Amino acid sequence: MKKSDKIMVLIMIVLFSISLACSLTGETTVPPSAFTETALSLRMTQMALDLNQMTVESYQQALTIESAINATQQALPPASENPGPTQPEFLQPPTTTQAPVIPTTAPPTLTSTYTETTAPTSSKLILQVFTDRKVFYCVPSSGPTTLTVTVSLSDVDQGAAVYWRLQDKSTGRITDWENEDLRRSGGNNRAFTFDANVWDGTNNFYYPPLMGESWFQYQIIADKGERTEVFSDVTFFPCAQ
Repeated sequence: MKKSDKIMVLIMIVLFSISLACSLTGETTVPPSAFTETALSLRMTQMALDLNQMTVESYQQALTIESAINATQQALPPASENPGPTQPEFLQPPTTTQAPVIPTTAPPTLTSTYTETTAPTSSKLILQVFTDRKVFYCVPSSGPTTLTVTVSLSDVDQGAAVYWRLQDKSTGRITDWENEDLRRSGGNNRAFTFDANVWDGTNNFYYPPLMGESWFQYQIIADKGERTEVFSDVTFFPCAQ
């Protein structure tokens, strides 16, 4: 066949095919959307199957995870009623089984102590000095003519003396000091009695003439040197000469 003949045959075959297709289309018309819906339905079905398969696999994985969690929880010790915030084991403070002992300081016991002491013996030798009167005279007609000075001693065996003088109250004239030894007078006392009775001549002390009313001043001095103050509490009335 010639080349041109072959082309014609091919054209005729193509046209025949087109007409056949058109005739078939006229008999059973299927809209293009039908092919689209069918494709979509098939795609959705496939996706559902895939999803279902994936769901089954996920469910099986979830069961496997839950079983592992339950086994882990059974292996762990029971949790406390009031669980606190968990910390890593190396950060948690060590636990103690004994309560801490809080030291207490008891107040010191106050003990009343009393030491009986004996009062020390007085170191003074001269304890007391006193007289039997505060006024005496040179004549019995005027009043008492004697004056007794008594001294109490802590040790009566120790010696002492009474020193005396006259001081005129109006002129201030003072006589020289004179002294007399104190004699035992009973107990722990020593004493001396002054007698001014010039009328009867029994007087045992003397004074200058023209002395008026005077203070009879006296002081006690022990042999060991202890002495009292000078007392000026006795009045003497000399006789005018």
